[in-house]
Amino acid sequence: MRPKIGVGINVKELNARPYHLKTYYYIAKRADEVGLDFLAIPNMVSRGMPGVETFAYLTALAARTEWVRLGTFVCQVPLYHPIILASRIATLDVISEGRFVFGAGTGWYRPEVEGTFGVPWNERWQRFDEAMEIMRKLWTESEPVTYEGKYFKLKDVVTIKPVQEPHTPIWIGGTSDVALEMVAKHGDGWAGLNYPFWTSVKQREAYSVQERLEKLKEYCKRYGKDPDKIKIGMFLHMNISSSREKAIGDVKAHYVEVRKGRVGGGGPLEHQLKWGVWGPAETVIEAIKQFEKVGADTVVLWPVTRDLKTQWDRIEREVLPNL
Repeated sequence: MRPKIGVGINVKELNARPYHLKTYYYIAKRADEVGLDFLAIPNMVSRGMPGVETFAYLTALAARTEWVRLGTFVCQVPLYHPIILASRIATLDVISEGRFVFGAGTGWYRPEVEGTFGVPWNERWQRFDEAMEIMRKLWTESEPVTYEGKYFKLKDVVTIKPVQEPHTPIWIGGTSDVALEMVAKHGDGWAGLNYPFWTSVKQREAYSVQERLEKLKEYCKRYGKDPDKIKIGMFLHMNISSSREKAIGDVKAHYVEVRKGRVGGGGPLEHQLKWGVWGPAETVIEAIKQFEKVGADTVVLWPVTRDLKTQWDRIEREVLPNL
């Protein structure tokens, strides 16, 4: 069975093109109609340019769809209080009738985490760990929740429960050892990458998805979790065009015109160009098959483009029927 296929609808593109909001609703509707498995929505709070609020945007998509699953890939947990975040996630799960997937992480953009919110960079995963423990309690325990930790203190808190049981699925993103440890401890899935974040200097030149999966198995053993029950999701930055040169031209223009030079993962454009797939649809299909070989349950196609509708049309016509 082929991996489930998702597509990223990059909410940040709305900053530059608010009049293209209907394009995103069109893609969501078509995703329902053609049987796409998943729509992935990135999260951003403060990265030097304005952006729509992720959970409000997801609520609008949930109201316009019936079948496709929706998720944050990923939400920076340390930027939120766990009570508020747990309530938003459970509410989305209810509104979508159990179609929500909570993609969680800490974020790669240090000025957002440390500068805007005052969360010490070297404490972000500890806060994540505590917040995840709190949210699971809020979602699963029938009695009011009381909790006293290093970062958060709660007393007799009651919040809405998700539709899905025991709770909304949790997919944790990141490529570092601590991220994989959190997958084993708290996650139902790994929101993985086929390349390292630029901030991970040790991995930059010697990154291997297979090695990361072996490390995940080690952590699963430590926490008494069956690694075969961890779902594996992989992101694929891509642009479909008649040639690699034309695809890369669109990618470069996207970062200059839409993203103002900001490249996801914090690295230079050359880093993303090295790891992404740019060119005819056949190259995207082959990349999906390679992810399948390493055990990917889900592959999320992440179009890098000035024209998301055209990329969606190419995915729908040239990729999905040929998997």
